[in-house]
Amino acid sequence: MSANDFGNVNEMYVKRDTLSTRVDLHDKYSVNKYGWFNWVFDQYQFTENMNILELGCGTGNIWQKIEAPEKSIPKNAKIILTDISPLMIEKVKEKFIKNACFSFRVVDIQKTPFEAGEFDMVAANHMLYHVPDMGKALSEIKRVLKDDGYFYATTLGENSLKELQDIYRKYEGRIHFSYSKDCTFTLENGEEILRKFFGKVERRFYLDALEVTSADDLMNYIVSYNKITQDVYNEMYETIKNVINKEDVFKIRKDQGMFICTK
Repeated sequence: MSANDFGNVNEMYVKRDTLSTRVDLHDKYSVNKYGWFNWVFDQYQFTENMNILELGCGTGNIWQKIEAPEKSIPKNAKIILTDISPLMIEKVKEKFIKNACFSFRVVDIQKTPFEAGEFDMVAANHMLYHVPDMGKALSEIKRVLKDDGYFYATTLGENSLKELQDIYRKYEGRIHFSYSKDCTFTLENGEEILRKFFGKVERRFYLDALEVTSADDLMNYIVSYNKITQDVYNEMYETIKNVINKEDVFKIRKDQGMFICTK
């Protein structure tokens, strides 16, 4: 999943919302019922009066999935949700426009419009591998982060969704698929990349897997980030359907986690 590889970023996020399809599948079929978004929120170190920036906010689920009573946005926080896609910004506005602590902007992470040292916290969740120039992006994040601030970056591992990718390999030469191993920012290489910009980098893992019981749901997920022909679609559908008929579920490995960085 390089900036030019993990599907077409413009097609997936700017022209239409395919992100919700992928989020919905994980919500419905993840084994770890605590929830990825709850776990991410738990990792954030909040204090009162924080200035918070999220880059590539997508549909804003990190802030929406606060289910436990003890989870809350810090008092007097100012949170700017940004994305390169105007469509994503419109969606998060619909969710949070009534909450005065949120504001919304279309922003390119490679050239942010913010002042140096403006934020106590910056987050970039599952998005750095989409950025054409990661060096520029991380330089910008470091620039706008306060000296005692925290940067949080989530991503996936090289073997995430392995069982799906094993199916993809059967069609190499016919269709171009996106593979986790091609990702430019993973749980395996992320620390080395981040240490060029941050003095301290900590990696944390979230344990989970998918157990999918609907071939239709899984195919919707696959086509949300891969362009496939009808004949390949039909063959893949039958392969997945046969596994579900035999095993009752289609089990898929998930490797996800977070890097926590300070200057």
